Amino acid sequence: MKLPIYINQKISFSDIIFKYILRDFIVGIFRNFPSAIGILARMFLYKVCLKKAGRGLRISELVTIKFPENIQVGNHVSFNEYDWIDGNGGIEIGNYVSIGPRVSIVSFEHGYEDLEIPIKLQKKEYNKIVIEDNVWIGAGSFIKSGVRIGTGSIIGAGSVITKDVEPYSVMGGVPARKLKSRKNISYE
Repeated sequence: MKLPIYINQKISFSDIIFKYILRDFIVGIFRNFPSAIGILARMFLYKVCLKKAGRGLRISELVTIKFPENIQVGNHVSFNEYDWIDGNGGIEIGNYVSIGPRVSIVSFEHGYEDLEIPIKLQKKEYNKIVIEDNVWIGAGSFIKSGVRIGTGSIIGAGSVITKDVEPYSVMGGVPARKLKSRKNISYE
């Protein structure tokens, strides 16, 4: 069995020191700070680490953000406890997005085509995730790489999003399917 090791991106010595050692060490320390002090510290820290961070960013304790340099976040976005955000393939998040606790947003997948190479060692496939404005992602949901979640959508708790979501959709299930459109709801 052949065992090649694939590295999909070039990493400089300064990247190793500043991005993957120093930055991740500092972020790791502030990851666990509780209460408003921790939220405020993470807000300022991630303004520096993220590719783009808008006003009103709220990151609760125990949120893990990998490859923040590939993540753009709009205004008034909130991440809640135990979220796992992996920006390896790129993530764009619009304005007024609420991400519930224990949500996973992962912008890459492992290749698995070659039966001679263990899956762990196969080339990764990177695909950007786009979450448009005014989206609510319920607790425990999973957002797969390469999807776009349209404006005004609601992702029900525990849903697995594997395909693009039309604007103003209410999604639920594993894999998620459209339950209804918010455009058809009357508010009396």
